[in-house]
Amino acid sequence: MPEHFTSATLKIQNKKNVLKYIYFQKKATPGKISGYLGLSRPTTAQILRELLAGDFVHQEGFASSTGGRKAQIYTFNQFQKIAVGLEIRIDRYEISAINLYSDLLKYESFSCPYQNTSAYYDKLALSINTFIDSLNVPSGKILGVGIGLQALISSDGQTILYGKILECTGLNISEFNTRIPYSCVFQHDAECLANSELWMDTALKDAIFFNIRDNLSGAVIINRRFFRGSELKSGVFEHMTLFPGGKPCYCGKRGCVNAYCSFSSLVEPEEAIDTFFQRLRAGDKAAALKWEEYLSHLALAVDNLHMLITSDIIIGGKISNYLTAQDLENLQQKVDKLSAFPNDEGYIRTSKTSNIPLCVGAAIPFVRKYLENTFLGA
Repeated sequence: MPEHFTSATLKIQNKKNVLKYIYFQKKATPGKISGYLGLSRPTTAQILRELLAGDFVHQEGFASSTGGRKAQIYTFNQFQKIAVGLEIRIDRYEISAINLYSDLLKYESFSCPYQNTSAYYDKLALSINTFIDSLNVPSGKILGVGIGLQALISSDGQTILYGKILECTGLNISEFNTRIPYSCVFQHDAECLANSELWMDTALKDAIFFNIRDNLSGAVIINRRFFRGSELKSGVFEHMTLFPGGKPCYCGKRGCVNAYCSFSSLVEPEEAIDTFFQRLRAGDKAAALKWEEYLSHLALAVDNLHMLITSDIIIGGKISNYLTAQDLENLQQKVDKLSAFPNDEGYIRTSKTSNIPLCVGAAIPFVRKYLENTFLGA
């Protein structure tokens, strides 16, 4: 390999390593950087000058004196790029902006029934463009707009292959790209929530993720990646048959997990889920019986999936805001009774990101890709 190529490659790698170190440490001095990475002080100083010029890092005060000159503190510029997320629901849409640490910068919710019409997309795009303008940043800082919704998405994120809930099958991303001057991509709603879970929990490797609210959706995580399979629906276990010939599901089948494990199986007609749990916690016997039945159905789904993939089971979505430790223990006990194999410890837990809007998870892939291209892929 030519010497000049080796030298240039090493220089690039050193620069990435310095930026990576500052990103994860959040604050660092030249001495700490040199010591950790084994770089000379002059090399570190030169790299820091280049990172400052590129607006990747900022200077932020001085470290405490140890007897000599105070060392300059360098911080990662978390606002160098911003990603935007959107969630489309049947009755509203929600927009968020996050920085390069995936911290929420701004969030807005709009009441607006979904319609697969030009007028609807015009209104939605106006909201997004106005939202982005309100951030007061140059357009070049916007990484893109991730669009989360409950639907089966093509592998390139460009087309809705199956969107029964919103009746948007066949919807193409061009409806957004022609109205929004940034890269847009569709994402499955459960994967959006799981994006936040993976971001927050760096130790999470394999998991089956339940997104439970008005309807249920799921995601399968293997080695920190979503398993989709050749037909892109390997995580859509909400339409796995739980009871043959059972309750009708919106997909057209009967007896699906969704029909028994979503909010629709808990609430009375016109009843809000908040009201159900208020009744349950107040000791209402009818609510308690329905809750026990619900947990039994959920346990059956969990056991079936855990037989296939031995991993953590994460209960996410709106339901995680209502679950107690006793509920989880009850659910685990029901699963253990169903299981053909002994289990010494629990593997069911609630999401660590239950209070994070789904639209944040829709934006995270843009952040992750940018960081990987900039230094994490080093």
